[in-house]
Amino acid sequence: MLTRRSFMVAGGVATLFSRAGRAQQAWPTGPIKVVVPFAPGGGNDNFGRLVAKQLQDRLGVSAYVENRAGANGIIGLDSVHRSRPDGYSIATATTGPLDVNPWTTKELPYDPAKDFTYLANMVKFPLFLCVGPQLGVKSLREFLARAKSGGRPLTYSSAGIGNSTHLAGEVLANMTGTELMHVPYKGAGPAMVGVIGGEVDFTFGSGPSALSFVKAGKVLNLGVTDSRRVPDMPELKTIAEQGVPGYEVTSWGGIVAPAGLAADARSRLDAVLKEMMDDNEFKKQLMDQGMVPSYMPGPQFEAYVGRERTRWGELNRKLNIRTD
Repeated sequence: MLTRRSFMVAGGVATLFSRAGRAQQAWPTGPIKVVVPFAPGGGNDNFGRLVAKQLQDRLGVSAYVENRAGANGIIGLDSVHRSRPDGYSIATATTGPLDVNPWTTKELPYDPAKDFTYLANMVKFPLFLCVGPQLGVKSLREFLARAKSGGRPLTYSSAGIGNSTHLAGEVLANMTGTELMHVPYKGAGPAMVGVIGGEVDFTFGSGPSALSFVKAGKVLNLGVTDSRRVPDMPELKTIAEQGVPGYEVTSWGGIVAPAGLAADARSRLDAVLKEMMDDNEFKKQLMDQGMVPSYMPGPQFEAYVGRERTRWGELNRKLNIRTD
């Protein structure tokens, strides 16, 4: 015969099992937001969408991209560093927001060295010097001759002040002794459209925002900003090979989360990001978008970003770029 005490004992046991079940439930249990701190259509956006798809497939939960563009990535990364460190809000990160902004922005709302958990670097973004047909040049040599001709300064678009697509032009002007006029746009996609529409003479485009237009014949690709040729495009010479020795401007692309990330989330994210970079099919998807796979686990990634921040600080003392 069941007594009131029996019911109470049974209920207590059930509660214990319920709590144990919840405690053992592995992260993640809900959707993961991947914040892309730039407008749709650029390298960072395409990178974020590839990562979100992989997270969804491998973790069995919804993963989606949220574009939060503005102020060279500041708005998007600020939103993530203020999020709960539970792994459900992460971000794609790149050179501009974490290595350049500290030197160009007076009041940065986050500290790159303290406010983020560095999970993994995954790619390198080489840039491509793309000119519009209206400029009438067919090679980098002709381009540099035109830039040095003493006529009006050549104009170039970028994804925003302090973005790598901006810095590539500043470094080129500094190394060649030419005057180039910078015209910032709100994203890499709009910057490329500006070249196609004849609003500016050229741009430094990342793979996704450049290669499809190159293939369509709407812009001409004169060279790559990396120190090495892109593996999938060995015929395309570097800018350094074509008369500007030592020229190199690339951008890294990785994943960060808020500082103090929960241990279970960090462990699972560390593992799944490594799985992605061991997957040849995923690496091919990256390369098809003009990205170069370049994996670094968290501690190595964080140290690398710190070194790059120092390097860009030294460079900015020469270039004197300010966003405020």
